[in-house]
Amino acid sequence: MPKEGTSPGPNTTNPKHDADDITQIAPWPEFGYPIRPGPVTSPPTPLRDEHTFHLRFSDLVMSRLRLGLRAGFEQLAPELHIWQLSVITIDGGGSARIIDQFRPNAAFIVVGASLTTSVNRAPGDLKVSWKWRSSMRFSQDLLDQREYRQVLAQVNIYMEQHNTRHGSILSNAELVAVKRLDDNGRLAVATSIPWSSGGVGRLSVLLGLWYLGMLAAENNTWSLH
Repeated sequence: MPKEGTSPGPNTTNPKHDADDITQIAPWPEFGYPIRPGPVTSPPTPLRDEHTFHLRFSDLVMSRLRLGLRAGFEQLAPELHIWQLSVITIDGGGSARIIDQFRPNAAFIVVGASLTTSVNRAPGDLKVSWKWRSSMRFSQDLLDQREYRQVLAQVNIYMEQHNTRHGSILSNAELVAVKRLDDNGRLAVATSIPWSSGGVGRLSVLLGLWYLGMLAAENNTWSLH
């Protein structure tokens, strides 16, 4: 998604999480699904602020992803018990249990679960590219490196609270999937998926999110413990 009239700024901070909480960042090369997806074209009008990106996410991504997940689980319906899968959908972070007032931007939840007790099986955080980019990890600027880890720490605490393995960061430029390896700040980070991505052996943003939803559906493996 294009941007216009933006300026860099700090990412979300909180006394309960900090960039220093992330002790190791490993690659996650297994995050892939080799079928032929179609890329989602960027909206024609550029982004100016984070609020507009949240609206675009709801309009462009969430509705399509719900349809894709629903179609997939309808096909799998006779075998859900065999594969030990729950039927999952995506919604805003408030559709799952809110813990210590931490509210992710997106939640993969079991269909029909209670708002007050449901678990967010793969929390998602929305960021804008002028505040966070996956390339900041390798920046020569130490402040960029810190901002990169600050956002990982934010997603990590969401995953810790819900005891889940998987999470994601989605910006107007890319999707980055994250896997929690332990309770000590060790994360595996998948290769960034740009919005223009798609084709044989290359995930699109929508297919990447759908794949996260399917990982969240696995009853025996979605949680870390």
